[in-house]
Amino acid sequence: MKRFPLLAATLAGLIGFSGLASPAQAASCWVVDPAWIAGHTNATGVLNTRVATMGTNIATQRALTLEMLLSAVKVNTAQISTNGAREANLASNVNQAVASTLSQLTQRQALVDAREQYSYESGQGVNACDSISLMSATNGAIGNVSMTGRESYRDLDVSPGKVTPMPEATKRRLANPMITNAAVLLDPNASDLDRKTVIEAMAGLPMPKPTPGMPGSEADLMMLKARRVEALRSPALVSLSSVRAMSAADGHVVGSTATSLMAQLEQLIGQYGGGPQFEAWSAGLAAQSEHGLLLELTRLRSMSLTLRQSLIEQQARTTAVFGTMLATQAGGDL
Repeated sequence: MKRFPLLAATLAGLIGFSGLASPAQAASCWVVDPAWIAGHTNATGVLNTRVATMGTNIATQRALTLEMLLSAVKVNTAQISTNGAREANLASNVNQAVASTLSQLTQRQALVDAREQYSYESGQGVNACDSISLMSATNGAIGNVSMTGRESYRDLDVSPGKVTPMPEATKRRLANPMITNAAVLLDPNASDLDRKTVIEAMAGLPMPKPTPGMPGSEADLMMLKARRVEALRSPALVSLSSVRAMSAADGHVVGSTATSLMAQLEQLIGQYGGGPQFEAWSAGLAAQSEHGLLLELTRLRSMSLTLRQSLIEQQARTTAVFGTMLATQAGGDL
């Protein structure tokens, strides 16, 4: 009110004038006071200016508010995008870490399984190197028995086709007092010459062969008798030679450290048949994996088949000896 005194006075005058005038007079009231008109015009201008300024300020504030809202929306959108990217990256990194961890775990588990199944300690059988060496030596000795037996059989002075002078054979037999001790055939420590001497003594003297001065028919008859005797005692000599080969060192090589088949079998019995090494072998089985146990079972199966084959050969030789005895009894003299 202090800023607009003229406007207030004018309004007061109008109010007082209208109260004194009649309704008919108030409807057609004209103000002709220049001061009042000037004050009214000034007040109107001020009001218009203030309204325009207020509108401008309101528009400015609205623009600023809209810009702030737009900025807030942009910031919120950026934050949502950033958070989404972070979450996506975090999820991707977590998945990669999980996959890498699972891969490493699988690899480590595979290594553990491979070490358990195939390592020397638990996957190759009990005392693998020594066991393989023992079985290899035993298999070699069993395989060489037949060859060594044939070689020693041909070396006898009573083998078929040998022409050993009778005086020489008789002298050799008389010079050795141990020719009747057959225990040397099963003694691994006995010399191979003693075994040969016993076999020759068990076979008897060599059969006499025809001389160049004999008539044809007499020489033929003597040769037939000699061949028959040699044929009849051949199965027994072959069997005895095989026994001799089993007790002799492998290959009969001078200075060789190879042991005989009998010694190899004794070592097998010592390890698998309840001997001194059996307890250690049994305890070693408890630490073996499935692969190691299968290897050990395979070795035992292989050795079992080899020994079974050796037993079959032994039975065949025994059958041949009994068959020869039966043929001798049934055939009589030539």
